[in-house]
Formats: sequence, C-alpha cells, structure tokens
Amino acid sequence: MNILKEIKDLEKNSRLVKNAHFLAVQQKQYQHRFLGVLIIIINIIIFSPFLDLVIPKYSPITVKFLAIISASLAGVQTLFNYQKDIELHLSAGDKYANIYHKAGVLLAKNTDGLIQQDDFIKEFEVLFKDYLDANTQYKACIPSNNDFEKAEQKIKQRSQRNTSSEVEQLDAK
Repeated sequence: MNILKEIKDLEKNSRLVKNAHFLAVQQKQYQHRFLGVLIIIINIIIFSPFLDLVIPKYSPITVKFLAIISASLAGVQTLFNYQKDIELHLSAGDKYANIYHKAGVLLAKNTDGLIQQDDFIKEFEVLFKDYLDANTQYKACIPSNNDFEKAEQKIKQRSQRNTSSEVEQLDAK
C-alpha cells in the first residue's frame, strides 16, 4: 500500500528533522556560551591588576589588544544572533516532534484496525500538509549536514538499544 509507505516515510523524516533541529540547538547554545565565557574572562583580565603584575611594561598594549578581541567576539555573538536561532530551532524541533508523534499514532491506529481507510488518508493528508508547512516556515533555520548526520547516528543507536532491550525482555520470559 503506497499510502502506508508514505506515512512511514513521513514519520521517519519528521523524526530525523526533529532530532537535527534539537542538535542544532545544542550546538548553537554551546557556541553562544563559549563566546560569552571568553568575553567575560577577557574582560576580567582587562579590568584586573593581573597584567600590571605579570607584564607591567606591556600591560597597556595588551589591554588594548584584549579589548579589541573582546569587542570582536561580542560583535560575532551579535552578528550570529544565537538566541534567535536557538528559539527558531526549538520551535521547529517541537513542530516536527508533533508531526512525528501524530504519524506514529496514526500508524498504530491503522495497524490495530482502529481507523477507516478514508479517515486514515485524510489524517495523513493533514499531517503531510503540516510537514510541508513546517518546511516552508522554518527555511531560515535549516540544520547543518553535520546535525543531520548526528541525528541519524542517534536514531540508529536508540533503535539498537531498543532492539537489545526487547531481546533481553524476551530472554527473561
């Protein structure tokens, strides 16, 4: 049945995209925090007597140099607008997670015979439209290829763990 294959693909794709967006959030948060900590440390060094004690002769020029670096890092933080990107990726991840879970429920209803074919098709069409809308809505925050690769790896790892735990449960019985 082609529609069944399509809903399985939709579930798989929305899961992958959801995971990629959440991994993008983690990466953006790390970059934002790393730059922020660097800026704070540089500013502490600038305003402390440390440089005067360690390199008194070069302290004024070092302070100027560190101030330029600190301002540049702050500019990079502003330019990349990490907080906005993080919020967009979180929103996108939530949207794709919602689609993923609804697709799973729809597949379960179909497998258990709890839904008529016409209703199954209608619900699939609504989910597919939501998926296409999400793709359009979140064009501004596409996860990197690296995020997608990591997402695929995490999904494979979870699948292997789930398969292993199912075998252990069967062995226990």
